[in-house]
Amino acid sequence: MSRTITLLTGMGFLVLFFSGMASTEEYKNTRALSGLSTVKAYFDVNTGVPAKLKSKLLFIDKTHEQLVQSGIKPEFIVGFRSAASNFVTKGDEDYVFDDDEIAAKKKVHEWIRLFKKRGIIMEQCMLSAEIYEIDPQDFLPELEPVNNGYVSMIGYQTKGYSQINME
Repeated sequence: MSRTITLLTGMGFLVLFFSGMASTEEYKNTRALSGLSTVKAYFDVNTGVPAKLKSKLLFIDKTHEQLVQSGIKPEFIVGFRSAASNFVTKGDEDYVFDDDEIAAKKKVHEWIRLFKKRGIIMEQCMLSAEIYEIDPQDFLPELEPVNNGYVSMIGYQTKGYSQINME
């Protein structure tokens, strides 16, 4: 009986070990990045749902990180508009109301500081600020206010930036 348990335990560890090895396999985007030294992307961040907003900023960060690791220089612009505007204002509890939103806003502020350090340009749509009744002075200083986020999207696309819809 003891020998059977030992054998089963050993087999279980082997299964876990080999499944762990498979999950650490490194995937690449070689074909997509072949011949590139720089990429340009505009990220449209507009959700006010805390979990979605945090995951979208994580995706932007991971994308930036992976491009840099691949030897590619990313030129990123992150445009905040719509309900996402409430999370890029000063103060932990201003413009957000429940505990999930307050926690998300604190995390968003961390991402904003990190993005700024990495040279990522961030814009805030002032049309959204008007619609959501946010005082323009309440936005974080790391964000550049723009009259209309849609106009920015059009301009950057015309300049060759890929538009990444963050729906």
